[in-house]
Amino acid sequence: MPRRLPRWLILTAIIVVLALGGLSSLGVATVRRSFPQTDGQLALPMLSKPVEVLRDAHGVPHLYADDPQDLFAAQGFVHAQDRFFEMDVRRHITAGRLSELFGPSQVNTDAFIRTMGWRRVAEQELELLSAKNRRYLDAYASGVNAYLRERGTSDLSLEYALLGVQGLNYRPEDWTAVDSIAWLKAMAWDLGANRQQEIDQALTAAAVGSKRAAELWPGYPMHDFAPIVGTGKVDGGSFDPGGAVSGAPASLTDAQRRSAVPALETVRRISESLPELVAPEGLGAEVGSNSWVVAGSRTESKKPLLGNDPHLATSIPSVFAQVGLHCRVVSEACPFDVSGFSFAGMPGVVIGRNAKISWGLTTSYADVQDLYLEELQGNTVRVGNTFEALEVRTEQITVRGEEEPRTLIIRTGRHGPLLSDVDQDLQQISTGQPDDGKNYGIALNWVALKPSRSMDAIFDLNQAGNFEQFRKALARFGAPSQNIVYADVEGNIGYQLSGQLPLRRKGDGRTLAPGWDPGYDWRGLVPFEALPYSFNPPAGYIVAANQPIVGKGYPYRLGSDYSYGWRSQELADRLANAEGLTLDQAEQLFYIDTNRFAADLVPLLLKIKVDDPWVTEGQQTLVGWDYGTPADSAAAAYFNVVVSNLLEHTFRDELPERVWPAGGDRWYGVLSRLLEHPKADWWDDKATPDVTERRDDVLQRAMVEARKEITAKIARDTEHWEWGKLHRVTLRHQTLGASGIAPVEAIFNRGDFAAPGGPAVVNAQGYSLAEPYRVINGPTMRMLVDLGDPDRSRWVNQSGVSGHAYHPNYDDQTQLWARNETWPFLAGRGQVEGAATQRLELRPGE
Repeated sequence: MPRRLPRWLILTAIIVVLALGGLSSLGVATVRRSFPQTDGQLALPMLSKPVEVLRDAHGVPHLYADDPQDLFAAQGFVHAQDRFFEMDVRRHITAGRLSELFGPSQVNTDAFIRTMGWRRVAEQELELLSAKNRRYLDAYASGVNAYLRERGTSDLSLEYALLGVQGLNYRPEDWTAVDSIAWLKAMAWDLGANRQQEIDQALTAAAVGSKRAAELWPGYPMHDFAPIVGTGKVDGGSFDPGGAVSGAPASLTDAQRRSAVPALETVRRISESLPELVAPEGLGAEVGSNSWVVAGSRTESKKPLLGNDPHLATSIPSVFAQVGLHCRVVSEACPFDVSGFSFAGMPGVVIGRNAKISWGLTTSYADVQDLYLEELQGNTVRVGNTFEALEVRTEQITVRGEEEPRTLIIRTGRHGPLLSDVDQDLQQISTGQPDDGKNYGIALNWVALKPSRSMDAIFDLNQAGNFEQFRKALARFGAPSQNIVYADVEGNIGYQLSGQLPLRRKGDGRTLAPGWDPGYDWRGLVPFEALPYSFNPPAGYIVAANQPIVGKGYPYRLGSDYSYGWRSQELADRLANAEGLTLDQAEQLFYIDTNRFAADLVPLLLKIKVDDPWVTEGQQTLVGWDYGTPADSAAAAYFNVVVSNLLEHTFRDELPERVWPAGGDRWYGVLSRLLEHPKADWWDDKATPDVTERRDDVLQRAMVEARKEITAKIARDTEHWEWGKLHRVTLRHQTLGASGIAPVEAIFNRGDFAAPGGPAVVNAQGYSLAEPYRVINGPTMRMLVDLGDPDRSRWVNQSGVSGHAYHPNYDDQTQLWARNETWPFLAGRGQVEGAATQRLELRPGE
């Protein structure tokens, strides 16, 4: 997943391309030798009894065992068959060891992750888990290792063959339980913090002042868009879903915001150097998800329906891997009968269903990270008027191509690791007094760096049979914080906020805090019993699509950087009017492409008097537009290009380039409010001091510039305009997909598909204006579960099950995904048997 490939790897890629292209038979053999055996019999020495692996035409494995340890050993084996290279890169990331594979270009990434200590925390978490679940993790690892031992490195994947051509003498180490646990830290990093928003707010305030900066982060419009949990209060330490809320969060001073600027600017640079793990940096709540659950009172079957489609970075392989884990006889001794979406490298199912319940996840956008400015003297840190010793340790970073390892010094204080020890620039940071003779550093306090029992929670969730067991399982979950919707075969629906959240004293966590003031220390965690939940709400539905979790008066601050509600309210309005909802109708909710913000902007655009007939042609595409954004829409194309130009000409003249609008949900919210004030100062172009521009001047300019842009990119004739000609998606391989060499990218990447939807649309296909209109995040999978007849359920993955380029199951679901289609999500033994096209028996033995 490195963002830039070193030169040696690019040269190696060229050699491999020549070999594969010029020697076709050798190329075919090189490609196919990593394909796994999926029929017949294989011996796995750790098994106590045989395990069956049934695969359908899409290659989805359903595993059947008599013993849970056998079941998870087989899952480890199957994950390694399909995706070991992805697993191996993931563990190198979380251990801070990418430099071993990719050389000096990854040293800073490794140093940053080691400073945070992801793997060290995972090692501590292993010690907290139940003995039974530790055995499951060890069994999973033994299955992975059984696969590794039967193959040479170049036989594991085409990527290793490519590395081997260059001369890399590499043999993957044995998999361990810690390797599995550590991936949760990567998920938590991408999904569990608002560091980017904190940094951007501070930098913006420095440029235009805190009052005007606040206008670019408008408050959530509770009067227009509803939170997930509409009512509830904390009473006696427990959340009461039926109570009324009270209380208010704290706020920051302008002085604190100004003092944050130099520190946060550097932290931003460091964090952006990390690989894209599951989410693109800088899109905020555009990287979220839709989830919803509707009660039987509103469905045709009289049983609940549950839908989920997480919006993460587009990639191949997909972030998720489908799997079914079944005990042949479900009992206390072997309690698993669960199917759904897993992470390659981790046992169990993360999103899915078992015989009694189903669940889906969306990012909660809870704020679980705080950055502290620390005053340092040598290896001590100021606390009040005294200095306390820092914990100091050293680690060695092995770098490919270098004979000697590099030494990293890591220092940790009471607020967490000092990020300043990764970047020398941070050591010069002060509170705006660079000549005061003091030394400063930046510390990170983050719940994910505190050991938790998240893996226990996942195993327990997979076995849960009712809402009480569901909540009991989630009480152990640490990070990342998630919204989790629920439905069961008895007809109940529910919601639970999960994950550990900090209890703050002073401040609200939105920007840098003075580390020497104990008043800014956390005073613990919000008790799980006080976290919002809902069970069988009177409305008969629940929508969790990254909007605020509960009303403003909830006594604990949960977060501040939510989605502004364009998606969530569209879903809520549809479900509020649903009666007798069928499965087909429910699936169409995934594909809603209405842009609700367009209703604010388009009427104003149509009122603008345009003298140039050529520009008027573009304006006329908006006449009668229903605000839908299908790929063939001319109006959607023109609208999105107008918005891009509107943001550019409204804000770039006053904001530093590093915080220019990236587009998306929040900026729609900003424009929506600004449109109501036609004389606001933001409309005035500071580059024309002799002219004072107003709203309509900028709207007209945006339409003119949009006409020029879309003509250059598509055609002069509006009849040829289509949104999908601009809005494209390519699934890029996480390591080799951005090499810059077209033949290499052609081996591993898939697509250039026309994409519907867009930012703040239910069918969320987000893009950054840094690379205009090209999709960088979207639904990484879709799952629709029918609790009345579970084997009528549907699903699709963004890519296929396999991580092997050119394997039939590498991208066979991608075309379905791109066409807004799903296929049957089967889990019953009879249905799985009927769909099986491959049968592998894993037997005990040498």
